[in-house]
Amino acid sequence: MVQRSAIQLAHDVERLQAEVANLVAERNLLHQSLNLQERDRQLVAFEIHDGIIQEMTAALMFFESAGLQASFASPEAKEQHERGVRVLQEALHEARRLIRGLIPVELDARGLAASLERLVAKFRTDQGLDIDYRAEVSLDRLVPAVELIVLRIVQEALNNVWKHSQSDRAQVRLIQHDDDLEFTITDWGVGFSVADAPKSQYGLAGIRERARLLGGTANITSQPGRGTQVTVRFTFREMRVPPALVNRAPQPVPEPLSQCNRE
Repeated sequence: MVQRSAIQLAHDVERLQAEVANLVAERNLLHQSLNLQERDRQLVAFEIHDGIIQEMTAALMFFESAGLQASFASPEAKEQHERGVRVLQEALHEARRLIRGLIPVELDARGLAASLERLVAKFRTDQGLDIDYRAEVSLDRLVPAVELIVLRIVQEALNNVWKHSQSDRAQVRLIQHDDDLEFTITDWGVGFSVADAPKSQYGLAGIRERARLLGGTANITSQPGRGTQVTVRFTFREMRVPPALVNRAPQPVPEPLSQCNRE
């Protein structure tokens, strides 16, 4: 009986070890996939900037120049030309907005709080948002793939503030609760009805999906006229960088082209 129990225990231990090994392999595969995804986003950003944006900019210059020199057969013909110029200007503006959401986020060797601080500073400079940022954490660095997910969620939420909230003020908080990490992005803009928002809306769906990858939850609260708050919480216990590697710099995502930043 004792021998049978020992054999069963050995089998249970072996099964648990195999399950743990599978989980580790899946996590490593996920991290590799996320790193590849970041590079794919960068390549798409380059393609948009070096292809579509450059060609649209050249076309707009030609149309505007031709409009200054042209003699139109009728006021209607002139209005059609001007309407075409406006459509092209709006499309170019939207392409530049799109590329801002694709360019890589940047990890800081000091950890997640410092990486978020750099991201917030970029939004202050590039989009003119007045962002109040505070971090209350004592954790060491998390694995780069996890930090990238957090940065992408905050980037998407701040992009939504800039594009949709009609507010130039936002707040970002990063707070540690034992082994849980919570971060919130709040604005005081026009808000919206969460119940009426399309389930397939890319920005909100992307935030929820990335929170799911972290094994956490994303709570999006908003009401018309009362602003919006995005809250994400997850357990990071198994996501720390091993102590021996904490002082090593993270593997950086390659910097985007300087000309891409100027757009």
